[in-house]
Amino acid sequence: MATKEELEQQLEVARRDIETLATMAGGTVREQVQTGVAKANTEIEHLSAEARALYDQARNEGARMRQMTEDHIRSNPLATVGLAFAAGVILSGLLGRK
Repeated sequence: MATKEELEQQLEVARRDIETLATMAGGTVREQVQTGVAKANTEIEHLSAEARALYDQARNEGARMRQMTEDHIRSNPLATVGLAFAAGVILSGLLGRK
């Protein structure tokens, strides 16, 4: 049978082993969290770059469409005025109803 001193020594060894395991587990969790954060940051940067590219593409397409519309209006001024007048008549007829 083990003496009180031997049991206390075994208990102290077990306590140190538990502390070591807890420290190791904490380090592993910390590494996993850091890895997850790094992956998330990389994905955010990728999505941000993709969003910027889509925004630039949409802005360029909008500018192109605006320029085409302006060119069409300049080349067909009478048709543009007639179309605007017709649209105004139709809108006023629709909005004027009660």
